[in-house]
Amino acid sequence: MRLENGDRSTCHPIVNSSSDDDDDGGLLPESYSPVLDGEGLLVPPLNFAMVDYGVFRSGFPDTANFAFLQSLGLRSIIYLCPERYPEANVEFLNANGIRLFQFAIEGSKVEVMLQRK
Repeated sequence: MRLENGDRSTCHPIVNSSSDDDDDGGLLPESYSPVLDGEGLLVPPLNFAMVDYGVFRSGFPDTANFAFLQSLGLRSIIYLCPERYPEANVEFLNANGIRLFQFAIEGSKVEVMLQRK
């Protein structure tokens, strides 16, 4: 079975949200490369999937997933658990300009919603 995706491609260049004087269309320099794990792999969080164009869902990310998340060019993360967000994750968000929205919902599963820039 093939799912139609309209005319929207699921692959897009990573865009730099900062504005500078030279008009390069917001593309990051060719030398840009996300930091990969020790084996050079991009590892998605458990249960990662695209919900809609630029919107993703996953289980709770850990440090092994940071390079993968960085490659998505995320703008925000919605965290649905009442527990405090881990400091290592907060540092990653701050370093990458990603906003955290926490809604303390009691439940049996940990899920986060990721939104592309």
